[in-house]
Amino acid sequence: MLKSHFSWNWLLTVLVLALLFLAFCTLNSFYVENLGRNLMAEASFISSSIKVALDSGRYQEVQNVAATFRSRFSKALAIVDGRGNVIASSGEIKLKDLPLKDVLNGKKYVDKDVVRIGVFRRFRAAVPVVLENGAALAVVVGLLPGDIAKILSINLLFFVLTFLGVLFSTFMWKRTNSLIKPLETMVDVTRNFAQGDFTRTVHVNSQNEIGKLSRELNLLAKKLRMTLEENEENKTLMSELLKSLEDGVVVVDVETRIVFVNASACKLVGADTKRAEGKKLISVIRHYELDEAVKETINRGIPNYKEITLLPSDKTLKVSITPYRNKKEKIAGCIIVMKDMTEIKRIEKMRTDFIANVSHELRTPLTSIRGFVETLIDGAYQDPTLAKRFLKIIEKEVGRLCRLTDNMLDLSRIETNQLKLNIKDVSAEEIIREVMIIFENRLKEKDLTYYEKFQENLPKVKADPDWLRQIFVNLMDNAVKYTPSGGKVWIEAESKGDVVEFRVCDTGAGIPEEDLPRIFERFYRVDKTRSAGSGGSGLGLAIVKHLVKAFGGDIWVESKVNQGSKFIFTLKKA
Repeated sequence: MLKSHFSWNWLLTVLVLALLFLAFCTLNSFYVENLGRNLMAEASFISSSIKVALDSGRYQEVQNVAATFRSRFSKALAIVDGRGNVIASSGEIKLKDLPLKDVLNGKKYVDKDVVRIGVFRRFRAAVPVVLENGAALAVVVGLLPGDIAKILSINLLFFVLTFLGVLFSTFMWKRTNSLIKPLETMVDVTRNFAQGDFTRTVHVNSQNEIGKLSRELNLLAKKLRMTLEENEENKTLMSELLKSLEDGVVVVDVETRIVFVNASACKLVGADTKRAEGKKLISVIRHYELDEAVKETINRGIPNYKEITLLPSDKTLKVSITPYRNKKEKIAGCIIVMKDMTEIKRIEKMRTDFIANVSHELRTPLTSIRGFVETLIDGAYQDPTLAKRFLKIIEKEVGRLCRLTDNMLDLSRIETNQLKLNIKDVSAEEIIREVMIIFENRLKEKDLTYYEKFQENLPKVKADPDWLRQIFVNLMDNAVKYTPSGGKVWIEAESKGDVVEFRVCDTGAGIPEEDLPRIFERFYRVDKTRSAGSGGSGLGLAIVKHLVKAFGGDIWVESKVNQGSKFIFTLKKA
């Protein structure tokens, strides 16, 4: 009888040991693998996020990213170059035993040996990042010492529980029947744990070892559930971070199906986020070269860089394509980062056009001056009448150069906020009437009709009186210049809300609809052949626009070909 009791006791002990060992192996493996995948994902994300900054040599920005990563995710980070030097870091992380050479050659690495993790107090993941110049760096993400201590505590807890189980089974052989049901329950619960379900718990209403064991198992399940929830929160936070980036981010699998796409990418390519995910890349972004570059990256496993233009929007995108690997070190897809270069290209074109236009505007009067000077040197100076005529022409061209130079300097000072404005309450009516005295003769010469339509008791406005006068001079000059004989020119003004709206109108040639968006650009002319002999610098409307903006107002134009134009601008009331 006693022998049978001991045999049953040892059988029960083996059962408890097997149960606890199963729980330990399953839960520990699940936890460590899940944590390793998270570290690998975070390292891949950081490598894609800092690549552009590394290519540009902005190491301070990289350090800021490292510091932000440490504070937001409570993990250590280090960026290591090919010589083992740490470029940027945040938090305590050990690089000993890290296969840096393999990582720099394109392999990803993660610590998976739990025993060695406990001995050396480190748990790290490392991924390579290849710069545009071919240099390779390693991004290393690791747990902080306190988090590793938590892993060791969990392992220790399992061993303690195992020991308690053995002790319990040895001394509770008289109550074998009462052990069977709780143990069966724990087996079922452990199976649920192995499947990732930590919601079910063990309920044993006793104060003995079985009750304690069940409570410890429930506590363990709670901790693991909290850890998984924290990991899910980190994933959600990372997803939100990707969504908030100004650069477009698209993640595709090996079949070029879109796994993730942020709002910025959808905005760039004109797609819907929900409809884009799960579709082929080429069906969302219809660009053959981009699709081929993505396939090449997936097939060869090396980064790719492209500059593409999307039609019909004519957007220019700088695209960085980086492969990512799964835990088996096989390529699982690639990450596409798109940066909108359209505005930069437009500014570059404006700069080139500006240089060309300035050169053209300077070349015409200089060529004329040079020709007349050479003629004078060749003997024309001996003829007083001819010499006087040439000198007047030279004087006129020099005046044109001076006006162009003055206008360019004024525009430069206005654009760079270097112009000192004397903003005060101004009567626009008085300034307009002063300006019209200047144009009396020109109006008579061209047989133009001029009149005013002012609201009664027109309020004063906030502006610099001298520069406000210049605004009306420039607009009236264009109205008179491009209105044929017998036409009309007039100025309207009325109060609207907290602003006063002014309209300089004419019945001139008008402006084609396609030219309206560019009418305020420097040197832009609607009809260059007609404008070439007008004597203008091509800067008048650009100066007007920037002055109105400096006064806190707005300006636009309404025009139809052969029906005239209205230049409308608003100024704040005094």
